[in-house]
Amino acid sequence: MPLLKHATLATSLLLVLSSCTEFGTYYKEGVTKSQLNIDRGQCNRAAADAYPPNIVTDWWPIYDRYGRVVSQRAEQYDLNEGARHTAVRECMAANGYERVKIPFCKDDQLGDNHYAKIEVAPELTPSICGLKTENGGRVLIDLSKPISSKSSG
Repeated sequence: MPLLKHATLATSLLLVLSSCTEFGTYYKEGVTKSQLNIDRGQCNRAAADAYPPNIVTDWWPIYDRYGRVVSQRAEQYDLNEGARHTAVRECMAANGYERVKIPFCKDDQLGDNHYAKIEVAPELTPSICGLKTENGGRVLIDLSKPISSKSSG
């Protein structure tokens, strides 16, 4: 049993750590982040109009050790949540976007260089990676196009 616990912990840690190495996003070459946000907002609005929240409550019995129902707990969920997500994905695809995973830049890739953020989504190549910003956002850079070296100013 302890071996199974260690294997589960190791798997969980691996999943957490791997989630820090890349991020998923909608992507369309030639589009600015502002245009992406506008398109995603329009798709979200259309999906919300087509599939408004439909909250239901399920009641689950709580049993004592003798198998008798002693209480109940409520569980709420939105019946339309999945349909809304599907509608957004289909709308974005219809607008030419695809879901992609973009790796975060590694310190050894950055070296002593400075990079300009990419304003318009380029063709995705191995030199494109993401940087986290101080406010929690993300920007793309092209490692093949440094603008200066940290040591030079």
